[in-house]
Amino acid sequence: MPTETIASVVAIGGAPSVPAMPEHPDRALLLSGEESGERVAIHCEATSFDAATADLRSIAALRIRGGRVLTSQRLILSFWPTEPAEPALSRLLAFIGNRPLVGYYLDFTVGLLDRLVQPMVGMALPNQRIEVSSLYYGRKAKAPGKYAVDLRLDSILRDLDLPPRGGEDAYASALAAAMVYLRLEPPRP
Repeated sequence: MPTETIASVVAIGGAPSVPAMPEHPDRALLLSGEESGERVAIHCEATSFDAATADLRSIAALRIRGGRVLTSQRLILSFWPTEPAEPALSRLLAFIGNRPLVGYYLDFTVGLLDRLVQPMVGMALPNQRIEVSSLYYGRKAKAPGKYAVDLRLDSILRDLDLPPRGGEDAYASALAAAMVYLRLEPPRP
């Protein structure tokens, strides 16, 4: 098979052929058109708050179906710098599929995941995103009077009369985000 050089391609007027990236099996899960009606609450812990440089340490994901948080259907993963992340990320992608993602400080979580997932599957996460602090702010901004809105997760839980987080880990924060979501966006019958 003859090898194309850039000079021969330019002379012919075409572009050099780039080998196609093999289709990753998790890509089909993310792009599936099936609608389950479920949501996934997700939160991660990392080495810093800079999604462009942080190392992922742990991630927790819980499914939300109707008005219930399915704590029995949860995924908690830990990441170590010496271990490859792809097997754990494949489990995560299979768990979330094409479901909308619910979370607190979700741009950070998804930004960090996109940085790791995009080279693996050839695309960023296409999932719809539901930021609970934005839902909360939208509700508070409609209230009469002008005052600052406290958007800290623990303050939101307290104001909505929800139980406090049971810790500072990824699972406790994902569960808290799921409870806030259900309080602010109850399912329609």
